Amino acid sequence: MKKFLLLLLFTAALACSEKTQETQSEAYIPELVITDSLVIDMLTQPYLIDARDDGSEFLFFDFNTEELLRVSKTGEILVKANRSEDGRDSFKTRYFTSADYSGEDEILVTTHAGLFVYDLDFILKEEKAIDFSLITRNIGGSNAVEIYEDYLYTFSVQNEDGEKVYSSEEFSTSYPFMTIRDLNSLDIIKSAYIPAQSMMATTPGQYLSLDPIVRFSGDEMYALFPNSPELYVYDFPTLELKSFMPLGPDDHFKMIQPLNKEINFDGFFKSLASSQYTNYAFSNGYLITMFEGAVPQEEVDELPRNVVGDERYMALEEKYKSNLHYQIFKGEEKLWEGTWDVNLLSVRDLLYSNAKPGEDPDAVEKDVQTFYFYELK
Repeated sequence: MKKFLLLLLFTAALACSEKTQETQSEAYIPELVITDSLVIDMLTQPYLIDARDDGSEFLFFDFNTEELLRVSKTGEILVKANRSEDGRDSFKTRYFTSADYSGEDEILVTTHAGLFVYDLDFILKEEKAIDFSLITRNIGGSNAVEIYEDYLYTFSVQNEDGEKVYSSEEFSTSYPFMTIRDLNSLDIIKSAYIPAQSMMATTPGQYLSLDPIVRFSGDEMYALFPNSPELYVYDFPTLELKSFMPLGPDDHFKMIQPLNKEINFDGFFKSLASSQYTNYAFSNGYLITMFEGAVPQEEVDELPRNVVGDERYMALEEKYKSNLHYQIFKGEEKLWEGTWDVNLLSVRDLLYSNAKPGEDPDAVEKDVQTFYFYELK
């Protein structure tokens, strides 16, 4: 993995960008710094799904070829395989919900049909039937499944309870979706409801994005719900709520309301006119959060209601949601909030982007794919 001799600093961007908000504190504001990069010799851009904690290896999925890839820290493709096709090693569906490193020598692929345990060559070792359904809209890298030590976290409903839960008018508060299971037996150890302090609990109903982004550290689990601006801290694995921190985003963050099931595409238009947190990470003692802006309601109201994703819809999404908003915290103190000319993503606590700041990743066709890794310093 290429090491940069000079770290790319964002001092100028923080000081000069017209989009950047005023500093929230007189305390030191860390800089966003490129610390490393990963170059992969392939024409199509793969999607980063998981990473080893020590940074020695990365798990990717190529949506063009439908291949899973294990990539070393030097960019070498160690193994690649299409496991969506028919065959004894297939996970029996075109797309999976999530894929994660499990222990030192396994990869766990989760689909709507079951759990598939692979060795590091993507040879199927075991298939496990599941009696629960995941509550998520995402495929390929959903937050509804995470592995931590000998535990499996799921945001899910037991199949036997599904009909009652899905028909509930107060869906978001009707069931303890957050669940800790034994990784081997899949037996439930503990479940918990969405926290009472969240907007999904104070305004119950159905939301397009309900599953929280979770992180683990020692005996704690952190959860950030996309639609509710608080970071929750749970004891792990008991799921007892220890504390929560209001994130206090600025006026660019617009709260969403639950969807009306009687109106076609209502959830999509409500999502367009509102914000959601897309990720967060801890970096050198700081917390960084990321959220999308919102399209003004009057512009959403002008769209036709019988179609989603047409040219006008996508133009508004590009105009108002293509640049993320960031917050930096030290403890519970917000140090800064604003925008940078880069859209960051995060896997575990690894911050990365697929382009340098100010660079359009899709501007030109590339012979290699480069991922840039960041820290707050």
